[in-house]
Amino acid sequence: MSITRYIAGCMVVILSLTAAQPARAAEPLAERVRKSLEKGIQYLTNKQENRGGEINWENAEFVGGLWKGGTSCLATLALLSSGVKANDQVIVKVLPYIRGLKPEQTYILALQTMVLAEVGEARDLNIIQGNVDTLLAGRMYNGKDLTGWSYKKVGQLSSDNSNTQYALLGLLAGRQAGVKIARKDWQEIQDFYKRTQVKTDVKSGGWPYRPDPNTSPSHTMTVAGLCGLFISGLELNVGQQMLDEETGIAKKCGFYEENEAVTMGMNWLAKAFKFHISKEAHPATFYNIYGIERVGRLSGQRFIGKHDWYRAGCERLTGLSKDDRELAQHEDGSWSLSNNGIDNMPVISTSFALLFLSKGRTPILLSKLAFDGDDNSKFDWNRKHNDARHLVEYASLALFKKQPLAWQIFDPRLRDDLDDEAKFKEELANLLQSPILYMNGHAAPKLTPRQVELLRQYIDEGGFIFAEACCGSPEFTAGFHKLMAQVFKNETQLTPVRAEHPVWASHMPLNPKDFIDGKKPEQLIQCIERGCKTVVIFTPQPLAGYWEESRFLPRNNLPPASRGELAFRFAGNVIAYATGLEMPKPRLTKVELTDHTEIKDVTRHALRLAQVRHTGDWHPAPNAMRTLASYLVDHYKLQIAPSEKEIKPSSSEMLQYKFMYMHGRRDFTMDPEELDNIRKNLKTGGTLFADACCGAKEFDKAFRELAKKLYPSDKFERIPPNDFLFSEKLNGKAITTVKCRREKADGSAALEFEDVVPELEGVKINDRWVIIYSKYDIGCALEKSKSSACKGHDHESAKLLGAAAVLYHLKK
Repeated sequence: MSITRYIAGCMVVILSLTAAQPARAAEPLAERVRKSLEKGIQYLTNKQENRGGEINWENAEFVGGLWKGGTSCLATLALLSSGVKANDQVIVKVLPYIRGLKPEQTYILALQTMVLAEVGEARDLNIIQGNVDTLLAGRMYNGKDLTGWSYKKVGQLSSDNSNTQYALLGLLAGRQAGVKIARKDWQEIQDFYKRTQVKTDVKSGGWPYRPDPNTSPSHTMTVAGLCGLFISGLELNVGQQMLDEETGIAKKCGFYEENEAVTMGMNWLAKAFKFHISKEAHPATFYNIYGIERVGRLSGQRFIGKHDWYRAGCERLTGLSKDDRELAQHEDGSWSLSNNGIDNMPVISTSFALLFLSKGRTPILLSKLAFDGDDNSKFDWNRKHNDARHLVEYASLALFKKQPLAWQIFDPRLRDDLDDEAKFKEELANLLQSPILYMNGHAAPKLTPRQVELLRQYIDEGGFIFAEACCGSPEFTAGFHKLMAQVFKNETQLTPVRAEHPVWASHMPLNPKDFIDGKKPEQLIQCIERGCKTVVIFTPQPLAGYWEESRFLPRNNLPPASRGELAFRFAGNVIAYATGLEMPKPRLTKVELTDHTEIKDVTRHALRLAQVRHTGDWHPAPNAMRTLASYLVDHYKLQIAPSEKEIKPSSSEMLQYKFMYMHGRRDFTMDPEELDNIRKNLKTGGTLFADACCGAKEFDKAFRELAKKLYPSDKFERIPPNDFLFSEKLNGKAITTVKCRREKADGSAALEFEDVVPELEGVKINDRWVIIYSKYDIGCALEKSKSSACKGHDHESAKLLGAAAVLYHLKK
């Protein structure tokens, strides 16, 4: 190709940079939720007032001693749940008022306890303990049978399921703050909800307002009943499975006393599901909306029946949905409805709306896969109800500095439209909101071809699979091996995790021998490595029995004191490795999928990207250039024709590919003919862009030697931060900082990404960087690798730097 033809081709590409941008896309739902939260927080902040020397939210919405403090506690809880810090002035100002309350009423006792537990200061433990004692003393009975709670202990009012629900939330908050509550108390609560559930033929499964199973159930009280079963079941779980602490095998694996009642309740709710209940006898729509969030969060269910409860609720509350338009946020940031109930009290309604949006928005760290077993079982995947919950709880405390994290059940069986490519991608994007897909069971998993494809593309897009054979099941082990063969098309297989694998030290150093000694080969912890990182870790050893019980959660950073603590430490290391200790994005955050379709309809002068095949490990990130090409096409509207074949340095086709990319882990060499070929390409307008896979020392040394051989008289130097390469003029926005996990003094990767000035190097010839190089990884990051052992950039930074290199090549 002549230089004239090449320049003409470049002009076609460069001109496309200034082409009109497409029409602005609809605002992502996650961004609408963020803005709604900000407006709601501001509304509540503005409504806080000084009333007689006390700063609070007490106003005409609830008048009288019966409700004193309720509105202020609810508003404070909503603000704390929405991310307002306890040291923010709006919280600091109201806390003296809340701490000074001496409530006797169930609602206020519970809400005060929830607020103080959320604040988390030791000085409030006495108040929390006292409130728990008062709540337990306020229980009502019919003989020996618990009938729940009323508004307060004294008086003639009978109990109801609304007060009972809030009493239980207060007890849960107290327990989470460290107050001990006897097992018999939780058992009494569970028995109450099972006994008072409506079990008539027509209306089976719901709960009524008064705890009488012969009356009609309501939506809000069924939500309350389900939450009661979930909370009491969680507290009663310890020891229920009869775990052998030496082997990790449970004698009563999969047995839960509340199963039948929960199933009936969820079935009732699925059929009757609705957000808007203002037309019912006791209108409390926003109270109901917050209750739905609790059911979804405590159950881990993304769907209630056919309803994606959080997405649907957000669409209504942010005004995006055509249904229930009156539930949309008002211009002043509040929510309310014009009826005679509490929905017409904007501080209360806004607080409930914020609780729904904020708690449901919690980032999903781990999704638990629901699947059919080859024994035709439908629920074998869920023999452990609390393993995922406890793994996430541990990760939040030990790995992510107590930042809120969530888990969810991901059930692709609920979708009968996965053959539709658009719906398939929608579901893939939903799954990718969590960086880890977890699965376990006794029976061999049996997935449909489209479900297998979903897992395959989840891995391709940067996802990670963590699996365990429940109770050491050989059937699940064999079935999981077969499933992975399908997912990876028999191109790779599970192999034992190496003793030097970074997962053993990704968070807390563990001795691999603790998982090797005395084990048969088929019992060793296994993995699948792909390119830059491990993408699957599977343990045939039974560990989920320990994860199921919170008593094994490590409470300090000391070495594990039991097999149970060791199991949690290992899971923590897997999570640290899989995520790179990078927090997941809030739920509903839009996930950009890589476009793997062939780019067509490009001009013959379109830019052609090529990857150089050297003698080292040249291809650990096979999709890096395709990902970069897709980003350039979408973001900059460039005309790009990516090459699907590797280009050897000696190839006569080299001159057709002016943008050359190199990546690798190992040492490599080139002979004089190959060096001359690359040099000619660089001299005639070419650019060599390279990076060391996960900061690999071997490749770094070899590449520096290559640059010296190509240009022995020219410096290989740091590209200045104010260089045109990083400029606003070139990139549309200046690249002043990037996120990078750099090297520590001992040569290992830092625990977390840092915001740093771009650290690229190169060789400059005739005022043009002909070589652009990063000693920190870019290629694996383009493939969304998040390994904690990888010294390199995050995905967004990798795209910015890769795009900058291509744009620089075109304009210089």
